[in-house]
Amino acid sequence: MNKSTFSDDQLIELIAADDTEAFKILFDKYYSTLARILMRYSDDSELIKDWIQDIFVMLWETRAQLQGHQIANFKAYFIVMARNHVMRVLARKKKAVLVFSPEMEVCDVPDNTLCESLDAAELRLMHDAALAKLPAKTQQAYLLNRHKGLTYGKIADTMGISIKTVEAHISRTIAFLRQELVVYLR
Repeated sequence: MNKSTFSDDQLIELIAADDTEAFKILFDKYYSTLARILMRYSDDSELIKDWIQDIFVMLWETRAQLQGHQIANFKAYFIVMARNHVMRVLARKKKAVLVFSPEMEVCDVPDNTLCESLDAAELRLMHDAALAKLPAKTQQAYLLNRHKGLTYGKIADTMGISIKTVEAHISRTIAFLRQELVVYLR
């Protein structure tokens, strides 16, 4: 059986049962995603590699607790887990005494433009994928409002539905997108 075609849920169940091959597949699948996310917190590639290793070690050590738990969106769960780990590490470092040196005045600030454009492109893809999960009429009402700029009244006329129905479609879409894209909201 080819484990690389398994869903995240199936891989998690296998990992919970101590399957190292499934763990390697999950590692390969999420390594670059975690690296991109963690670039927001440091530009030191070695530090990022250490963080990723720590995160995967934590996942392996807590694998037994994953048994039987249904995680609705493993990618989001894993990204939040990674961010929380990095925030804890950085908070511990912040407690250290800061020392000023003249060399610090001439430090270049890293340019995160590439990282930000990758995040924006990923967000657009995730937004479109989440929107595709909604019913056609709900999508249409949302797109007419958010992309075409039509008012609720004009959308109601165009679609032949009431304004209240338009409001329900759009509010349902916004709530759904908020839930689906939670890892991108700060």
